Amino acid sequence: MSDKKTGLGRGLTSLLGEDISVVSELKNEGKNIKIIPVEQIKPGPWQARKKFDASDLEDLSNSIKSKGILSPILVTQSIDNNESSYGLIAGERRWRAAQIAKIHEVPCIVINDVDANSASVMSLIENIQRKDLNAIEEAQGLNELISQYNYTQESAGKIVGKSRVYITNSLRLLKLPEKILNFVKDNKLSAGHARLLIGREDSIEIAQKIIKDSLSVRDLEKLLKSFNQRKPLPNKVDPNIISISKKLSDHLGLNVKIDFKEENQKSKIIINCNSLEQLNGLIEKLEK
Repeated sequence: MSDKKTGLGRGLTSLLGEDISVVSELKNEGKNIKIIPVEQIKPGPWQARKKFDASDLEDLSNSIKSKGILSPILVTQSIDNNESSYGLIAGERRWRAAQIAKIHEVPCIVINDVDANSASVMSLIENIQRKDLNAIEEAQGLNELISQYNYTQESAGKIVGKSRVYITNSLRLLKLPEKILNFVKDNKLSAGHARLLIGREDSIEIAQKIIKDSLSVRDLEKLLKSFNQRKPLPNKVDPNIISISKKLSDHLGLNVKIDFKEENQKSKIIINCNSLEQLNGLIEKLEK
């Protein structure tokens, strides 16, 4: 992986090489672009994105009908060396939308000598850099880049144009329950909502309240603050009470607990008997 981490900060261009480093020049001058029938292009097993919103594809399809495909699709000659088949690396949305628009050929940049591992990294980075990617999809992509392709948080941040702190905060979202992750994916919760729920045992209940009551992030902050203010402070047990409890337990041969209320100076003594014999023995000791 060390050769893939050179030129960090330039995104895909750092992985593709200088001959195709500026896509805008390629579009303007028509260099290295090949027109390929859509049926000859197949999504590779490395594709990072699995779900595509139907309405989003329809909107993109209408845009393609009106303006054409403005950015070439990135493909590689299929690994099986089939000259009439290409593996899709980046631009699957455009490829799918073109088919909906009944466009039979698409402009492509063909990258040669790309193995499955390099194609996976390219596809993953392209998806992470998408503007419409939700926070959970982004976090999952970053996690995959780090866990499967040996990037550090710092190097992953550089290659996708984000700070290390941003990467850390993004990955923290994945600690949330699956139900909340799905709420964010479905745009029922924002990333701001989700971050405030990290580490809370009642996170799912609060998430459902956010959705039900249409709470903003500011509303949620106020709600959580009110919860913290109402939360009772843990009772501090007086060492003297502990000592008395131990003495009683030793004397009676039973487990004795003293519940002492500081505010009203009242106490309750609980003596645990596990059998009728223990209870009779306790009564005999108290009658002496």
